[in-house]
Amino acid sequence: MRLIEHFFSLIAPHECINCGAEGVILCEICTPAQLETVPERCYRCNWLSPNSKTCNVCRHHSVLKHMWVRTSYTPKCREIIHALKFDFARTHAVWIAQEIASVLPPLPNATVITHVPAATSHIRQRGFDQSALIARELGHILGLPHIHLLARTGQQRQVGSSGKTRREQMKNAFRVVSPEVTHDALVLLIDDVLTTGSTIESAARALRDGGAKAVSAAVLAQAK
Repeated sequence: MRLIEHFFSLIAPHECINCGAEGVILCEICTPAQLETVPERCYRCNWLSPNSKTCNVCRHHSVLKHMWVRTSYTPKCREIIHALKFDFARTHAVWIAQEIASVLPPLPNATVITHVPAATSHIRQRGFDQSALIARELGHILGLPHIHLLARTGQQRQVGSSGKTRREQMKNAFRVVSPEVTHDALVLLIDDVLTTGSTIESAARALRDGGAKAVSAAVLAQAK
């Protein structure tokens, strides 16, 4: 699949979605203006926190040790993710993985990368799971294994739901499918966008309940 994607990138090269420069999704000149850098902070309360560690107060409500976020959910960021999800622009996953990698610190060699699985109906519709593609590419970049550790127990639709509804829907929404790998593992959990945090928190809790030693997460963007 990587050879096929490379072939299509040659015959139909990307253009910068902001200025039209050929060869990249977002060029070096446009990137700083279109993707604001998020400071190291606790993702729940926005309190500045070294290495994006979940602060001591929020750890009472979260099982995530760290949450690394590349940028805010800007219009250009939304355009890129939308193209990946709905326009079959699978090579966008490579760019997203590179952007996520740019904000990660050196990770322990024992780290296992996994992803928040999409609803089965979405995978059937699109033909792929966008978070799995991103996590796979991130694994290539970091030299770490990407392993499917989770599956959904339900197929609730999250788009447009209120924060309270999302939290209720996502309780026990995931189950561990590779317990022998999850047990005592250091896990980096990947998703594309963070909104209320209910989905990724539910996935992280399933991993911790499944025996993971620690779970951190990384996303391209966080909605304000």
